[in-house]
Amino acid sequence: MSERVFLEDVGIPFSTTPIGDARVWEVRNLRNDPTIPPLMYVVESKMGESFLLGRGISGRLKFNMIRYIATSMVELFFEQLITKTCAQYLILRGAYPFDLQQPFGHHHPYDRMILPTGFIKLQRVLNQEGSNWEIQAKNFIGAYQGDTWLIPDTAIASGSTIAFFLRNAFPHHLPKQVYVFTACGSLEGIQRIYQECLKNGVELIPVFSQCIFEVSEKGNLPGLPLTDLPVTNPGSITTKHFFEKAFQRFQGTRMCCVGDIGESLDDPIQYSLHTLWEMQVLRMDPEKEDWTTWTVNVREEQFKKKVFDLNPNLVDYFNVLWK
Repeated sequence: MSERVFLEDVGIPFSTTPIGDARVWEVRNLRNDPTIPPLMYVVESKMGESFLLGRGISGRLKFNMIRYIATSMVELFFEQLITKTCAQYLILRGAYPFDLQQPFGHHHPYDRMILPTGFIKLQRVLNQEGSNWEIQAKNFIGAYQGDTWLIPDTAIASGSTIAFFLRNAFPHHLPKQVYVFTACGSLEGIQRIYQECLKNGVELIPVFSQCIFEVSEKGNLPGLPLTDLPVTNPGSITTKHFFEKAFQRFQGTRMCCVGDIGESLDDPIQYSLHTLWEMQVLRMDPEKEDWTTWTVNVREEQFKKKVFDLNPNLVDYFNVLWK
């Protein structure tokens, strides 16, 4: 087995910003692999770190964290983008917390004009094997325009959604380059997106937050697609400092750093229940968890009843919560 590669081994510091104490790592020609974009960036920040370590955080607090990460990224890349004719494309609903409209509005000329934005709603379902998503329908509001497309998305695992969008959008208008911004993104997803850009001679520039993830070969929870994104996966690339923090935070397990993003925002109770279930599957020690950081009050009797309704065995496993 090859040794783990850290960001310090493959990247060089590129720029910094006081917003969120953030800095950018530039990664060129990773593994000299032609299926990987020759230029990628990783934004390291306090908020990006908190977001990936905060599995118990949900609702408005998680939404605000995503917004803050988006602001940091715009601050770091605005000088690159200001000279370009940009258009943003939001794939709903997962991408809407990452909308770049507000952070762009802090800078001229976008303090007077809005960033052109198209909205895409894709309907996707699991394939028969339950191993991946398939796109079945799409709706688009806006116009295909601009030399530089900005595609923000909170989490990118398989990359199938963005790849599907580009495959159908490029025949309408071909940009020169595409920036993909993500708060939790996988290399496998970017590789799939890159194939669509390669076919059409479009430059792809991925911008990750904190870590270039490797998707787990097997999901932690049964009946769900293989889209878990743990820092501890051997192919995940981040700094030594953050890897050590994540290893300690998740007790050395391959706990997914984000779970279901949509569920975490829209249904914090259900998200918290699934997080407990995942912890139990991975045999994490409940007494080592800081429950005070959780958005949902997991010690309430009402929550205990919901845990029982989901899986009675979880009540016994997490009995420390209700002693």
